[in-house]
Amino acid sequence: MMNINNVYPRPSRSLSAPVADQRLTVAGTAVQFSALNERTDMVWIDIQGGDVLVTFDDSTPTSTNGHKLYDTEHYWWSYAAATSMKLIQSTTATVSVHLSEFQA
Repeated sequence: MMNINNVYPRPSRSLSAPVADQRLTVAGTAVQFSALNERTDMVWIDIQGGDVLVTFDDSTPTSTNGHKLYDTEHYWWSYAAATSMKLIQSTTATVSVHLSEFQA
C-alpha cells in the first residue's frame, strides 16, 4: 500500500474562505501583525523597500537590538514566531512587509 502525503503547505483557510494576506507598514515605531488565523502553521514574509530589524522575545527592536531582515528577501516563519515578532525599520525608508498564512 502506498501512502502519499502533500508535503507542501497550502494557503490557510477559515471555515469558509481563504485567509487574507496582511501588509504591514514598518517605520520608526515597532509594529506587529494583527492576529493570525488559528489554523495557520507557518507564514511566508517578504520585505519590500528597505531592511528591518525584528525581535521575538517581547523586547522592542532598536538599532542595537534585533535580527536584521533584508530588503527583497523572503522568509518562512512558524506561527509562534510570527505572532511574537516585532518589527522596526533599519533604514530611513518606510518598509512594507507582506505576510501570507499557510497550513501544513
